[in-house]
Amino acid sequence: MGDRIVFTIKQSNDSSISLYSHWGGQDRFNDLARALQAAEPRWNDFAYGTRIIISELIGEQWNQELGYGIWANDEDSVAGDHPDITVDLCNKTVTDETGTHSFEQFINYHSALAKA
Repeated sequence: MGDRIVFTIKQSNDSSISLYSHWGGQDRFNDLARALQAAEPRWNDFAYGTRIIISELIGEQWNQELGYGIWANDEDSVAGDHPDITVDLCNKTVTDETGTHSFEQFINYHSALAKA
């Protein structure tokens, strides 16, 4: 069992990087809001923005053998327990099971919930 989620980070119509998290499903929205906020200075630099988002989502678990996987350009590789989330760096949007939101809307909404 797990709490699986896949985050797909689109860098263009033809290029994406996906991050699989085995245990990150329950905190997916708050974790992604935090990662997007950390990456804000690099939203227009897709290579650095992607690296910052992935680094923030993985956190201190980089040296663990299990828990995360990363792959390129194949959005259907792994099934999660939650609907996938797409981070579109070109359009600065997040698409999840509730719809499509600007980065700012997503961050503001989930940051406010975390503080409540």
